[in-house]
Amino acid sequence: MPARMNALLLLVSTLVVAPRLASAQTIVVFVDGARMEVQSYEVKEGLVLLKTNEGKLMSVPRSYVNLVATEQANRRGAEPARPPARPPARTPAPQPTDPGALRSETVEPEPPVRAPEPTPPPPPAPAAARPPAANLPANPPPVWSSEELQVSLVVPSAAWMIEQMPPSFDVAASLENSSTEAKATLALIRQKLRGSGDFRNVVRDVEKSISQAPGFREIANGALILEPYAAHEFRFVKDAGFVPVFNRLVIVYSRDLAYVLSLTCPESRARENEADFEAFVRGLVVKKSRKDLTF
Repeated sequence: MPARMNALLLLVSTLVVAPRLASAQTIVVFVDGARMEVQSYEVKEGLVLLKTNEGKLMSVPRSYVNLVATEQANRRGAEPARPPARPPARTPAPQPTDPGALRSETVEPEPPVRAPEPTPPPPPAPAAARPPAANLPANPPPVWSSEELQVSLVVPSAAWMIEQMPPSFDVAASLENSSTEAKATLALIRQKLRGSGDFRNVVRDVEKSISQAPGFREIANGALILEPYAAHEFRFVKDAGFVPVFNRLVIVYSRDLAYVLSLTCPESRARENEADFEAFVRGLVVKKSRKDLTF
């Protein structure tokens, strides 16, 4: 087997072992009241996909965004200004025709107008009924980035612990969420890709490698729409000892660079980690080509 194939298979085996587009809307309001100006946003299942004013793509869990306030803010900004209201025309006072009648008329005083009684404020809700402040995000989710590799990744929540690797390593970052038993890695494929043909060769090599894993069971395999990049994903289950482990492997191709994003967790917790996994994939941004990198 060629040296390139051996290096690629070693990388893949390392990664998988561990268990409506709103038109002309520019404001996204988060649940804590923070606002963010964007070019556009799109609600897709459990995520809100954002395109920042700098042209970067981000995705955040739908629970982080106040969609009602977002729609109201953008609808309010799109409404045309109303012209000032004209004051009502004055009605001339009627002129008396008989002064004598006015002198003999008895005028009854009007009863005094009483101000309405103030309504007492509602009692505060019990502590158990209030949402805990810890569950509300103070800001949009953070973005991890590597200056040397010029790649960034949205981190869905503070539960994910990040270990950034030196740029000389194949694995650029390793992330772990102990509460959901999930792990993620982002790795650079150290192979120069001259076009889509080379990318397809990488996909075939990865497919051959993962199919040989113990207890391999394929769930999905095919191209993934991940503009502006070409991408291919594999979803499968393999055995780690006696535990079936869910794996999602996404290969992202940008010009002459390719990255592998590996996401794993116990099969029983795959649905629990689905939104975070999707945020990782949709939040990946490759900023440079291979010729711009130094390592």
